[in-house]
Amino acid sequence: MKSFIKLLILLLVAAAIAFGAWKIIETTLFNDDDVEPPQQSELRAPPPAPAPPPKPEDPYQNAQGEDSSNDSAPVTLTCDDASKIIADLYDMRVNGKSQDEANEVVSNNAAIPDERVSSFIEFVDLLWSTSPDKIAEKDRFIKDFTANCEKLAESPSPSPAAAAQPATR
Repeated sequence: MKSFIKLLILLLVAAAIAFGAWKIIETTLFNDDDVEPPQQSELRAPPPAPAPPPKPEDPYQNAQGEDSSNDSAPVTLTCDDASKIIADLYDMRVNGKSQDEANEVVSNNAAIPDERVSSFIEFVDLLWSTSPDKIAEKDRFIKDFTANCEKLAESPSPSPAAAAQPATR
């Protein structure tokens, strides 16, 4: 009799485990209510960050008689320049350089405008978090990046701040 009760308890535990496993599988595999994010077949660069709003002019900027027009022109970043930077970062990733070294290169690159540095650092994070076997070959990678950049540069901008984005050709 004791062995029969133990067998029933064992069957009850096994049924509970099977039911729990089925519920987990059902919710993860067959749940139609959840919307799946689109699958990316390759690594894509994040879109560039919007330019910050222009700062109001300082009424005291000429108080010393100095003219602020001597400053150099703002740095602009063309799609070709961005592609060269992306190619360098790609090479660093493939050659086994550390993410910190890549971040240092991005931070110290004078060709990258200050408002775009964070976008490139996000790109470095994305590139280094992707396994090397999942990254597309360099030529295709750079070609896709350049095409996306040129598409973004040609699209009409919705606001004057977006029109001032320097990532144009």
